[in-house]
Amino acid sequence: MENTTSHTSQVFFTDEIVSRLAQDIHENPTAIWGALGQIVPLVAHSLAGRAAGPDGPEAIWKLSREAYGASVLETITGPGQENWLQRGEALMRGLLGEGYHFTGLRIAAAAGVSSAAVTHLLSVTAVAALGIAGEYSQEHNFDAPALARWLQQDEDGLRRLMLAGAAHPHAADTRREPTPLPDVAKTTALAETAPSNGAWMPVGGGRTFTPAPVAPAPAPSSIASQPWIWGVLLLTAVGLGYFFGHDSGNNTGSSVAGLVTTSTAATPPATSNATAAGRYDPVNDKYIYDTGQPLILRLADGTTQKVGATSTENRLYTFLADPAMQVDSVNRTKGWINFDRVYFETAQTTLTDESFQQLRNVASILKTFPNAMVKIGGYTDSTGNALKNFQLSEERAKTAMLVLASSGVDINRIQAKGYGGKYFITPNTTPEGRALNRRISIRVVKK
Repeated sequence: MENTTSHTSQVFFTDEIVSRLAQDIHENPTAIWGALGQIVPLVAHSLAGRAAGPDGPEAIWKLSREAYGASVLETITGPGQENWLQRGEALMRGLLGEGYHFTGLRIAAAAGVSSAAVTHLLSVTAVAALGIAGEYSQEHNFDAPALARWLQQDEDGLRRLMLAGAAHPHAADTRREPTPLPDVAKTTALAETAPSNGAWMPVGGGRTFTPAPVAPAPAPSSIASQPWIWGVLLLTAVGLGYFFGHDSGNNTGSSVAGLVTTSTAATPPATSNATAAGRYDPVNDKYIYDTGQPLILRLADGTTQKVGATSTENRLYTFLADPAMQVDSVNRTKGWINFDRVYFETAQTTLTDESFQQLRNVASILKTFPNAMVKIGGYTDSTGNALKNFQLSEERAKTAMLVLASSGVDINRIQAKGYGGKYFITPNTTPEGRALNRRISIRVVKK
């Protein structure tokens, strides 16, 4: 493609920009140039790979236009750009998938910088690449397919617009292929998988990927050669089916065992209060949810999340994206979805470290549905003082709300309410039941 790098702007990574980055992340400028020599081609390669995937042209075009409109090329290294840096990090995590951490360590070791510095540089580079793509598409009046073609056919052009080969001795390596780049289409768990390995399904403005079920192992030849064994197995299965079916007919659904063996459907109705399968952890006094078969949730903004089929994220996203699922404005006890990875320190309003990732995931989903409004509910078990439990649940709900707001969701779109031990989902008579009842939930109040 001729004249693909003729646009008038300067390359993004100049000595001035690198010096500013060096001050921000406390690294040597020469080492940063070395890291950028690997990061810039990686980002260009990753964006080109994303542009070739399902919904890729539209997703990249939209992101690049937003970046161009926000003038990120002039502001990304300045103060107050945390939101764009977070988006850049989320984009690269989505593009590299499970290889993100390893790739960062490899670049850090090769360049002699910290892994935290590489994370920051990956974010800055991703945002800069979007800004340059947005500027380039504006100058050339590109629509989404045209921008995708440019990214796929002229990766070198995008690299030179970020980092000129002659701009610095350590940047010269970008003119030739660097040490093996990960093939985004082959090495990442977030790449589109061949139909034989699973299926992509459109959901709202995004897509979900569900891996194909693992084929059962072939029956041992010793069983296959003895037909009488199959008769015994069949009789056993019938007997067990009768036993469990007869028992479930008298089950009120209040026992923890019943909750642990709930439906195995890939995506239960988002309005269901049924608790996902899981186990009780007596050491930490928590209920550990089984979020089901892993799948990839690709949002309309191009970011991805690797979640479970019955996870909070997938149930919330499906409810928001499916027009057939509507908010029940009459029965407000319906539609609650329990967070399955949000926990608090015992008797406190302090979130545990592992809780923030799910809240950030939910925030990313809500940002792709700007008209949606949600309510956060806090709940406790029935032990202790009822008034203190109510106050504790109220503060916990507000804490979760503030994390969503700090992640970029307009706080006017979020309500928070504590209910104490009022609405329990299973009796509080066992440690397992109490752990299940101590929870944070979310309900869509407007789509």
